[in-house]
Amino acid sequence: MKNILKIVFLGVVGFGLLVYFTAPKNPNPVKKNYSKGDITLDSFPRFFDVVSKGEYTKFQDLFTGGKQYLVVLNHDGLAVFKDLHKYTNKDIILVANIVNTPWLIQKLAVDGKLEELFKDSKIPLINDSKGLIANILDIKDRNQNSYIVYEINDKNINKLFTSKVKLNALQDGVTQEEIKNSIEEFLEKL
Repeated sequence: MKNILKIVFLGVVGFGLLVYFTAPKNPNPVKKNYSKGDITLDSFPRFFDVVSKGEYTKFQDLFTGGKQYLVVLNHDGLAVFKDLHKYTNKDIILVANIVNTPWLIQKLAVDGKLEELFKDSKIPLINDSKGLIANILDIKDRNQNSYIVYEINDKNINKLFTSKVKLNALQDGVTQEEIKNSIEEFLEKL
């Protein structure tokens, strides 16, 4: 019995060390040399992991140079905004802000869940698992049910508003009526 407990304990410790040493480091903060309100697309990466396409996408394929909206979704917003393409034709880009999710959980569950939720969406969803976009936009709000909307005019990015969706929508589920109400509220503010 003692040998079995030793083996189990060593296995758990070994697995913990494996995860610790193989997990990617947190990204270095982007050094910002602009004042508040002067955020531009020039600070953004040149390639993005777009979930609905299942591949990396070039910057110029997403950001067309006209008026667009960028919606940074925390955890629960992902369950609500999966059907946004059914309600609007506006040029919108969604960002999955999942940087607070532990690395192992991201690899085992979150990436697959994002693909499942947005497989039919016509609106691109950027997987921001490393937090690059959230860092560039200096997003401090990490509440799981909040989202932040930005307007892009040419290369300038301006924050429009912050709002919330149903708490625990991703884990507990959300009805079509709740999705419709949240999206209509979002479109009214837009």
